[in-house]
Amino acid sequence: MTADTQDLGPYGRMYELAPDATMTGSVVPGREFTVHTLDSSGGQIRADVDYGDLDASKFFPVVGPVEVVGVEPGDVVEIEILDMDLDPLAHTWTRPGLGLLGQDRFAVMAVDTATLELRPGGPGTPVLAAAQPKAHVGALGLLTDSVEPARTLGHYGGNIDFSAVGVGAKVWITASVPGGGFFIGDVHATIGDGEVCGTGAETGASVSLRLNRLVGVGSILPTVEDIDGRLWVIGVGASVEEALQEATAYCVARVADQADIGKDEAYLSVGLLLNVKVCQVVNPRTSVAVSLDGGLDRVLRVAASAHVNV
Repeated sequence: MTADTQDLGPYGRMYELAPDATMTGSVVPGREFTVHTLDSSGGQIRADVDYGDLDASKFFPVVGPVEVVGVEPGDVVEIEILDMDLDPLAHTWTRPGLGLLGQDRFAVMAVDTATLELRPGGPGTPVLAAAQPKAHVGALGLLTDSVEPARTLGHYGGNIDFSAVGVGAKVWITASVPGGGFFIGDVHATIGDGEVCGTGAETGASVSLRLNRLVGVGSILPTVEDIDGRLWVIGVGASVEEALQEATAYCVARVADQADIGKDEAYLSVGLLLNVKVCQVVNPRTSVAVSLDGGLDRVLRVAASAHVNV
Protein backbone atom coordinates (compact mmCIF):
# COMPACT_ATOMS: atom_id res chain seq x y z
CA MET A 1 0.00 0.00 0.00
CA THR A 2 1.34 3.44 -0.91
CA ALA A 3 1.11 6.53 1.22
CA ASP A 4 -1.40 8.18 -1.13
CA THR A 5 -3.85 5.29 -1.25
CA GLN A 6 -7.53 6.17 -1.15
CA ASP A 7 -8.70 2.65 -0.28
CA LEU A 8 -10.94 3.19 2.73
CA GLY A 9 -12.70 -0.15 2.93
CA PRO A 10 -16.17 0.54 4.37
CA TYR A 11 -15.08 3.59 6.38
CA GLY A 12 -14.82 7.25 5.47
CA ARG A 13 -12.35 10.00 6.26
CA MET A 14 -12.81 13.23 8.18
CA TYR A 15 -10.86 16.34 9.20
CA GLU A 16 -13.18 17.65 11.91
CA LEU A 17 -14.79 15.90 14.85
CA ALA A 18 -18.43 16.78 15.39
CA PRO A 19 -20.92 15.12 17.74
CA ASP A 20 -23.54 14.86 15.00
CA ALA A 21 -21.17 13.52 12.32
CA THR A 22 -22.67 10.76 10.19
CA MET A 23 -21.22 7.35 11.00
CA THR A 24 -19.43 5.98 7.94
CA GLY A 25 -19.67 2.34 9.00
CA SER A 26 -20.14 0.17 12.05
CA VAL A 27 -18.29 -2.54 13.94
CA VAL A 28 -19.57 -5.12 16.36
CA PRO A 29 -17.76 -5.12 19.73
CA GLY A 30 -15.35 -8.01 20.10
CA ARG A 31 -14.80 -8.52 16.36
CA GLU A 32 -11.54 -7.70 14.60
CA PHE A 33 -11.54 -5.16 11.77
CA THR A 34 -8.95 -3.26 9.73
CA VAL A 35 -8.69 0.38 8.68
CA HIS A 36 -6.36 2.01 6.17
CA THR A 37 -4.90 5.36 7.22
CA LEU A 38 -3.07 8.08 5.32
CA ASP A 39 -0.08 9.91 6.79
CA SER A 40 -0.77 13.22 8.53
CA SER A 41 -0.19 15.23 5.35
CA GLY A 42 -2.95 13.32 3.58
CA GLY A 43 -0.41 11.57 1.37
CA GLN A 44 1.01 14.82 0.00
CA ILE A 45 4.50 15.00 1.50
CA ARG A 46 7.51 13.94 -0.57
CA ALA A 47 11.15 14.91 -0.28
CA ASP A 48 10.92 17.04 -3.45
CA VAL A 49 7.62 18.81 -2.75
CA ASP A 50 7.26 22.58 -2.28
CA TYR A 51 5.15 23.71 0.63
CA GLY A 52 3.18 26.04 -1.63
CA ASP A 53 2.00 23.03 -3.62
CA LEU A 54 0.36 21.41 -0.59
CA ASP A 55 -3.34 21.64 0.22
CA ALA A 56 -3.54 22.37 3.96
CA SER A 57 -7.23 21.42 3.99
CA LYS A 58 -6.13 17.82 3.45
CA PHE A 59 -3.76 17.75 6.43
CA PHE A 60 -4.51 15.37 9.30
CA PRO A 61 -7.14 13.05 7.91
CA VAL A 62 -8.54 10.44 10.27
CA VAL A 63 -10.63 7.40 9.39
CA GLY A 64 -14.14 7.50 10.83
CA PRO A 65 -16.41 8.08 12.54
CA VAL A 66 -17.18 4.40 13.03
CA GLU A 67 -20.18 3.30 15.07
CA VAL A 68 -19.46 0.79 17.83
CA VAL A 69 -22.72 -1.13 17.99
CA GLY A 70 -24.51 -0.78 21.32
CA VAL A 71 -22.27 1.91 22.84
CA GLU A 72 -24.06 4.64 24.79
CA PRO A 73 -22.76 7.91 26.30
CA GLY A 74 -20.94 7.13 29.54
CA ASP A 75 -19.83 3.68 28.39
CA VAL A 76 -16.11 3.09 28.01
CA VAL A 77 -14.70 1.72 24.76
CA GLU A 78 -11.65 -0.52 25.07
CA ILE A 79 -9.48 -0.20 21.95
CA GLU A 80 -7.10 -3.09 21.25
CA ILE A 81 -4.38 -2.58 18.64
CA LEU A 82 -3.77 -6.01 17.18
CA ASP A 83 -1.46 -5.39 14.22
CA MET A 84 -0.02 -2.66 12.01
CA ASP A 85 1.36 -2.87 8.48
CA LEU A 86 3.27 0.34 7.74
CA ASP A 87 3.84 1.83 4.31
CA PRO A 88 7.48 1.42 3.18
CA LEU A 89 8.32 5.12 3.46
CA ALA A 90 7.72 7.74 6.12
CA HIS A 91 8.48 11.45 6.16
CA THR A 92 9.27 13.78 9.01
CA TRP A 93 8.74 17.43 8.20
CA THR A 94 8.30 20.89 9.60
CA ARG A 95 7.18 24.27 8.33
CA PRO A 96 7.04 27.91 9.46
CA GLY A 97 4.94 28.17 12.59
CA LEU A 98 5.19 24.46 13.43
CA GLY A 99 7.32 22.97 16.18
CA LEU A 100 9.06 24.03 19.35
CA LEU A 101 11.86 26.17 17.87
CA GLY A 102 9.90 28.55 15.67
CA GLN A 103 11.09 27.13 12.35
CA ASP A 104 11.19 29.65 9.49
CA ARG A 105 11.56 27.17 6.62
CA PHE A 106 9.82 24.12 5.19
CA ALA A 107 11.99 20.98 5.50
CA VAL A 108 11.37 17.29 4.78
CA MET A 109 13.37 14.11 5.44
CA ALA A 110 12.39 10.64 4.20
CA VAL A 111 12.71 7.65 6.53
CA ASP A 112 12.62 3.97 5.57
CA THR A 113 10.07 2.40 7.93
CA ALA A 114 11.93 -0.93 7.96
CA THR A 115 15.41 0.37 8.88
CA LEU A 116 14.56 3.76 10.47
CA GLU A 117 17.93 4.99 9.22
CA LEU A 118 18.27 8.77 9.19
CA ARG A 119 19.96 9.95 6.00
CA PRO A 120 19.79 13.77 6.04
CA GLY A 121 21.38 13.95 2.58
CA GLY A 122 18.75 11.69 1.04
CA PRO A 123 18.76 8.04 -0.15
CA GLY A 124 22.22 6.56 -0.64
CA THR A 125 23.95 9.16 1.56
CA PRO A 126 25.65 8.39 4.90
CA VAL A 127 23.54 7.29 7.85
CA LEU A 128 23.50 9.80 10.70
CA ALA A 129 21.80 7.41 13.14
CA ALA A 130 19.02 4.86 13.35
CA ALA A 131 15.90 5.73 15.31
CA GLN A 132 14.34 3.35 17.81
CA PRO A 133 11.39 1.33 16.50
CA LYS A 134 8.28 2.90 18.00
CA ALA A 135 5.51 2.18 15.52
CA HIS A 136 2.29 3.51 17.01
CA VAL A 137 -1.00 5.22 16.36
CA GLY A 138 -0.72 8.95 17.04
CA ALA A 139 -4.42 9.79 16.99
CA LEU A 140 -7.39 7.70 18.02
CA GLY A 141 -10.50 8.28 20.06
CA LEU A 142 -14.24 8.82 20.10
CA LEU A 143 -16.39 11.73 19.02
CA THR A 144 -16.85 14.31 21.73
CA ASP A 145 -19.78 16.60 22.54
CA SER A 146 -18.15 19.62 20.88
CA VAL A 147 -16.75 20.36 17.42
CA GLU A 148 -12.97 19.89 17.36
CA PRO A 149 -10.26 19.76 14.67
CA ALA A 150 -9.10 16.18 14.11
CA ARG A 151 -5.54 17.16 15.00
CA THR A 152 -6.36 18.23 18.55
CA LEU A 153 -6.97 16.16 21.70
CA GLY A 154 -8.87 15.94 24.94
CA HIS A 155 -10.57 13.47 27.26
CA TYR A 156 -12.05 11.86 24.14
CA GLY A 157 -8.55 10.89 22.95
CA GLY A 158 -7.40 12.40 19.69
CA ASN A 159 -3.85 13.43 18.81
CA ILE A 160 -2.16 12.16 21.98
CA ASP A 161 1.04 10.98 20.21
CA PHE A 162 2.02 8.48 22.91
CA SER A 163 4.55 6.03 21.49
CA ALA A 164 3.28 3.16 23.69
CA VAL A 165 0.05 3.01 21.65
CA GLY A 166 1.42 0.34 19.34
CA VAL A 167 0.74 -3.32 18.61
CA GLY A 168 -0.33 -5.10 21.78
CA ALA A 169 -1.51 -1.94 23.53
CA LYS A 170 -5.00 -1.19 24.84
CA VAL A 171 -6.62 2.22 25.23
CA TRP A 172 -9.76 3.06 27.24
CA ILE A 173 -11.85 6.13 26.42
CA THR A 174 -15.29 7.26 27.59
CA ALA A 175 -18.00 7.63 24.94
CA SER A 176 -19.83 10.96 24.65
CA VAL A 177 -22.26 10.17 21.81
CA PRO A 178 -24.41 7.15 20.90
CA GLY A 179 -22.28 4.66 18.99
CA GLY A 180 -19.06 6.22 20.23
CA GLY A 181 -17.87 7.41 16.83
CA PHE A 182 -14.41 5.79 16.78
CA PHE A 183 -11.71 7.47 14.68
CA ILE A 184 -8.03 6.74 13.99
CA GLY A 185 -5.09 8.18 12.04
CA ASP A 186 -1.64 9.81 12.28
CA VAL A 187 0.42 6.61 12.41
CA HIS A 188 4.14 7.03 13.13
CA ALA A 189 6.98 4.60 12.41
CA THR A 190 8.86 6.28 15.26
CA ILE A 191 8.83 9.53 17.21
CA GLY A 192 10.97 11.45 19.66
CA ASP A 193 9.62 12.62 23.01
CA GLY A 194 7.60 15.81 22.60
CA GLU A 195 7.38 15.61 18.77
CA VAL A 196 9.39 18.83 18.93
CA CYS A 197 9.64 19.58 15.19
CA GLY A 198 5.90 19.04 14.79
CA THR A 199 5.91 15.56 13.26
CA GLY A 200 7.09 12.02 13.86
CA ALA A 201 8.01 9.62 11.07
CA GLU A 202 4.61 10.08 9.42
CA THR A 203 3.33 7.17 7.37
CA GLY A 204 0.24 5.42 6.12
CA ALA A 205 -0.71 2.04 7.53
CA SER A 206 -3.20 -0.77 7.72
CA VAL A 207 -4.23 -1.13 11.36
CA SER A 208 -6.09 -4.13 12.78
CA LEU A 209 -8.19 -3.44 15.85
CA ARG A 210 -10.81 -4.80 18.19
CA LEU A 211 -13.22 -2.61 20.17
CA ASN A 212 -15.02 -3.71 23.31
CA ARG A 213 -17.82 -2.06 25.26
CA LEU A 214 -17.49 -1.64 29.03
CA VAL A 215 -20.20 -0.34 31.35
CA GLY A 216 -20.09 0.76 34.95
CA VAL A 217 -16.54 2.14 34.78
CA GLY A 218 -17.14 5.65 36.09
CA SER A 219 -15.15 8.75 35.26
CA ILE A 220 -11.67 8.13 33.79
CA LEU A 221 -8.97 9.94 31.90
CA PRO A 222 -7.83 8.23 28.69
CA THR A 223 -5.90 5.21 29.93
CA VAL A 224 -3.29 3.09 28.13
CA GLU A 225 -1.93 -0.36 28.87
CA ASP A 226 1.35 -0.82 27.01
CA ILE A 227 2.62 -4.09 25.54
CA ASP A 228 4.39 -4.87 28.82
CA GLY A 229 1.20 -4.49 30.83
CA ARG A 230 2.12 -1.15 32.40
CA LEU A 231 -0.74 1.33 32.87
CA TRP A 232 -0.58 5.02 31.96
CA VAL A 233 -3.04 7.90 31.98
CA ILE A 234 -3.02 10.79 29.53
CA GLY A 235 -3.13 14.34 30.86
CA VAL A 236 -4.07 17.17 28.50
CA GLY A 237 -3.60 20.90 28.95
CA ALA A 238 -2.63 24.21 27.39
CA SER A 239 0.93 23.56 28.61
CA VAL A 240 3.00 20.59 29.74
CA GLU A 241 2.64 21.82 33.32
CA GLU A 242 -1.16 21.97 33.03
CA ALA A 243 -1.31 18.50 31.42
CA LEU A 244 0.92 17.13 34.18
CA GLN A 245 -1.25 18.75 36.86
CA GLU A 246 -4.34 17.03 35.48
CA ALA A 247 -2.70 13.60 35.31
CA THR A 248 -1.08 13.96 38.74
CA ALA A 249 -4.36 14.96 40.40
CA TYR A 250 -6.01 11.93 38.81
CA CYS A 251 -3.28 9.61 40.12
CA VAL A 252 -3.55 11.06 43.63
CA ALA A 253 -7.31 10.54 43.65
CA ARG A 254 -6.97 6.95 42.41
CA VAL A 255 -4.30 6.09 44.99
CA ALA A 256 -6.33 7.60 47.82
CA ASP A 257 -9.48 5.77 46.78
CA GLN A 258 -8.05 2.35 45.97
CA ALA A 259 -5.43 2.18 48.72
CA ASP A 260 -7.90 3.67 51.24
CA ILE A 261 -5.45 6.30 52.49
CA GLY A 262 -5.66 10.05 52.99
CA LYS A 263 -5.18 12.47 50.13
CA ASP A 264 -2.03 13.93 51.72
CA GLU A 265 -0.43 10.48 51.99
CA ALA A 266 -1.51 9.67 48.44
CA TYR A 267 0.04 12.91 47.17
CA LEU A 268 3.33 12.22 48.92
CA SER A 269 3.39 8.67 47.55
CA VAL A 270 2.71 9.85 44.00
CA GLY A 271 5.50 12.39 44.39
CA LEU A 272 7.98 9.56 44.89
CA LEU A 273 6.60 7.16 42.28
CA LEU A 274 5.48 9.33 39.35
CA ASN A 275 6.86 8.38 35.92
CA VAL A 276 6.29 10.95 33.15
CA LYS A 277 6.53 10.74 29.36
CA VAL A 278 6.08 13.94 27.36
CA CYS A 279 3.96 13.04 24.34
CA GLN A 280 3.65 16.21 22.29
CA VAL A 281 4.29 19.90 22.98
CA VAL A 282 3.62 21.44 19.57
CA ASN A 283 -0.16 21.83 19.46
CA PRO A 284 -2.30 24.33 21.42
CA ARG A 285 -3.19 21.39 23.70
CA THR A 286 -0.23 19.37 24.92
CA SER A 287 -0.21 15.82 26.28
CA VAL A 288 1.73 13.82 28.82
CA ALA A 289 1.49 10.16 29.82
CA VAL A 290 2.05 9.32 33.47
CA SER A 291 2.42 6.06 35.36
CA LEU A 292 3.39 5.03 38.89
CA ASP A 293 6.45 2.97 39.76
CA GLY A 294 6.66 0.21 42.35
CA GLY A 295 3.68 -1.63 40.88
CA LEU A 296 1.29 1.11 42.01
CA ASP A 297 0.21 1.69 38.41
CA ARG A 298 -2.34 -1.02 39.27
CA VAL A 299 -4.60 1.71 40.68
CA LEU A 300 -4.98 3.06 37.12
CA ARG A 301 -6.57 -0.16 35.83
CA VAL A 302 -9.95 0.34 34.22
CA ALA A 303 -12.45 -1.85 36.07
CA ALA A 304 -15.94 -2.41 34.68
CA SER A 305 -18.99 -3.89 36.33
CA ALA A 306 -19.76 -5.47 32.96
CA HIS A 307 -17.79 -6.19 29.77
CA VAL A 308 -20.51 -6.17 27.13
CA ASN A 309 -20.01 -7.42 23.59
CA VAL A 310 -22.79 -8.19 21.14
